[in-house]
Parts: sequence; structure tokens; C-alpha cells
Amino acid sequence: MTLPLFYEPDLSEQSALLQLGDDTVRHCLQVLRMREGESIELTNGKGLSATGILSLTGKKSAQASCHSFFLHQPARAQLTLCISPLKNPQRMEWLLEKATEIGMAGLQPIICQRTEQTKWRRERLEGILVSAMLQSRQYFLPSLYDPIDFNQLMNFPTLKEQWIAHCAEGTKNSLSNYSLSGEARMLIGPEGDFTPKEISEAIEHKYLPVDLGSNRLRSETAGLVAVSLLLLSSKNQSSFRL
Repeated sequence: MTLPLFYEPDLSEQSALLQLGDDTVRHCLQVLRMREGESIELTNGKGLSATGILSLTGKKSAQASCHSFFLHQPARAQLTLCISPLKNPQRMEWLLEKATEIGMAGLQPIICQRTEQTKWRRERLEGILVSAMLQSRQYFLPSLYDPIDFNQLMNFPTLKEQWIAHCAEGTKNSLSNYSLSGEARMLIGPEGDFTPKEISEAIEHKYLPVDLGSNRLRSETAGLVAVSLLLLSSKNQSSFRL
């Protein structure tokens, strides 16, 4: 039987006895109705997992005696999705959740000329990342970076694999023609797309222009399609559990 998985960022290989966080305790005791002596699985979101035996220390507190530590290897493909914050925060949250389940390594918000929403609810989005990681039974928490201007992103070191998806006319290859072999970036613009100047600047910085199909997609749909095309190919992932 698969043990329930919980996120404990302080977990280390020296954690013989770990004080569990409020969220873990609440879910164990109030949602799952677990009792002292039952087993759970823990991860620190950095690849380390362990089995923990519950021991209650109060009505709303608990510890775990940890054993069977295991260090998981990160995926070969490390994709950072660079996307403008969306006008509707719920659409951004949906994208973050689904892209995490698929295996996105990080999300970099970029403020473009046509970006209309610049507010960033970091604490809420971090909670969505954790929930999606646990739901999909992964052991690496995607990185959530602070928003930066588009021009700042252009000053980042060039990667071997980096693409920009846009709707403007011009020579573009289908993203489905590519696969990942390491660290990569995928650029998705705001509602209204990148400006011609931004597209030109990205191409000058070695971003390959790509299309995501013949249909016009919302920004969050485009982000999810891009992540799916790059991470769900048989070359990058052997199997997914449903």
C-alpha cells in the first residue's frame, strides 16, 4: 500500500526524529484520521524522502521517527517556464498546478510590455506548488522565482535549449519537433502576445521561435501545451502513473 506523502522542508538524512509541520499534522490527524504508530512518507522537495512513524506530542502536534532514507535522482530534462503573469490569477494558478504535475522544474514570471497584471501572490502559489508535487508523488519542488522584466531575462546566460512561442508572422518550427536533453527555457507571452521588438530581441539572444499548433491558444493553455510537448515525449519520460 502506498503511504501518504507529505512535504517537510527540514527533512535531512540526520532527521532521526522530526517535528512535523502544522499542515502535515492537520492532514494526518483531521483528514486521514491517522493514529500513533502509523507510517507516512516524507520529502524535503529536494529529492530526499524517508518513511516516518507517527508519534503524537499533543492534540495538534506530532513527530515522526524517520528511517529508510532515499535520495531520488532529478530528471534529465529541467524545463523552466518563463511566462507573463495573467490578468486572471486563477488561470495562472491552474497552469502552475498542472505544469508541476507534468514535471516542470521552475517558473519564472516575466513582465513584458503588454503585461497587465503585475501582482504576485507568492505564498499562495508556493502552496499550490507543494500540493501539486505531493498529488503527483514527486520529490522535487519546482523553483518559483520572483518576477523580472523581460529585458532582465535576456541578460541571463544563453542555454543550449531555449524557445519563444509567439503568434506573429515569421519563420517558426513546430515545438513538437524538439525534445529536451538538459536545462531549458520556454517563453510564453502575456494576453496580446509579445511585441515585435521583444520577439526580435529574444531571437537575437538565441531563442528559437516556435509555434504550438494551428489554433490560437490562451496564454495559460499555451504554457501547458509547451510543457506537455517537451516533457511528455517518450524521449524524456518513461511513464506516468494515473
